[in-house]
Amino acid sequence: MKSKLILMIVVIALAGMVQAQGVMSNVSVGVGLQGVFAGGTFDKTVYTSGSYPTTQSTTNSVGATADGRYDFGRHSAVGLAFSLNRSTDYFANSYGTVYHVQSNNGELIGTYIFRLPVNERVKPYAAFGGGVVRFVPNNDNNTGTVPSSSTKMAFAYGFGTDLKMSDHFGIRLAYRGLVRTSPNFKVSTSDPTETFGTNLKTHVAEPSIQLVYHF
Repeated sequence: MKSKLILMIVVIALAGMVQAQGVMSNVSVGVGLQGVFAGGTFDKTVYTSGSYPTTQSTTNSVGATADGRYDFGRHSAVGLAFSLNRSTDYFANSYGTVYHVQSNNGELIGTYIFRLPVNERVKPYAAFGGGVVRFVPNNDNNTGTVPSSSTKMAFAYGFGTDLKMSDHFGIRLAYRGLVRTSPNFKVSTSDPTETFGTNLKTHVAEPSIQLVYHF
């Protein structure tokens, strides 16, 4: 319920900014579904001298996303996207014991967008930028101490296509890749000598589909 409320507030705020600045014709707002598919790319291993490796992995998920875009010039735009999803991180220590932390995650990503106008109805684009990912643990965990929220910076890149349906409505098919550090939730496992998480860089693939409204 809270996630839906936050998503609604973001959309309303973006629409309000558009009206206040009088730039209606250059702005679009989209809402839709986004996949967060870590897969094998998230599997990371840390080797310690004289011990077995420690590994960290995360589950795939599907969440909600909303973004606002402002077009300027023939090929350029800037965008701000907010996404919500839920995932579980698993950490196996050097003894083979598996710990987990489930978290509700929020992503706030800003991008520069370069458009390639093919025709009036099909507009492919490429994007790059960055932002933050916030991991907020819920009560589903088996760590030795209580997990805390973890915030990680992220580099973003992507591409997609805007498909025009009418003067005001369209469909956006998009892919975004994030490169960020895996969360550690600032906790230890039941073994006080080991901390949760590998703190290694990871890549996360995020395809999405959105219904877009053009002002």
